[in-house]
Amino acid sequence: MPPHRRLTPPSGYYQQHSPRVGYRSDDNGSASSASSTSGSQHANMSATNNAREVPVRLVRNRSIDDFNDQMVHMLDEIERRVEQLRETAGMLEAEKESIVDMLSNFNLNSELMRLGAGDREDINATANRLMARTRAVEVLVGTPRNSEQQNALQQVNTLIEGMINKMSDDLGNTKEQCRRFLNACSPEETGPIDQRFQAQVIECTADDQKKIRRKLAQIITQIERAERTCMPQCNQ
Repeated sequence: MPPHRRLTPPSGYYQQHSPRVGYRSDDNGSASSASSTSGSQHANMSATNNAREVPVRLVRNRSIDDFNDQMVHMLDEIERRVEQLRETAGMLEAEKESIVDMLSNFNLNSELMRLGAGDREDINATANRLMARTRAVEVLVGTPRNSEQQNALQQVNTLIEGMINKMSDDLGNTKEQCRRFLNACSPEETGPIDQRFQAQVIECTADDQKKIRRKLAQIITQIERAERTCMPQCNQ
């Protein structure tokens, strides 16, 4: 068997086939590739940031508009509830006035005179107790007014008070004058009116005009009750 021979590469083989050149080439290529990748990522990030600016601004504007619509809707709902509250309170106020009016004219019923003294005392005591309980209920619906409206309301109240003061002297004329006042502030005129009273009522607020009409109607009802009570006594 022939002896083993060691193969020796020719001179300069390692220099020609040295991997160092490949390493440098790889390093340069990697650096170039990393630089290219970094630039691409930076460009992508810039493009992404620029692309995000417009949607964020649009979402912000849309959110403000939605919030404004929500606030307007909420205020509209509150206004509806406020008007409903004022209407309900006004009905309670009118109910209180009606009860007070009924109790105030309770003693004018001529049929009570047919009862015995003891029964009349019990009825009067009950009526007085109910009157006290009714007056203890405080219902007040305030009305915003300017100076002209406040002055007009004062003038109207003065005219009504002057008419009431004449009620004991002449029920018939007082009733006719009250009807003229009521016609002057009614939406539809049903008879003669008082021009001076109408000039003042027109300057009042709509809420005050409603209260004035209700008050005049109650006065006419009181006068008619008084007339029915006095007629049997006058005929005697």
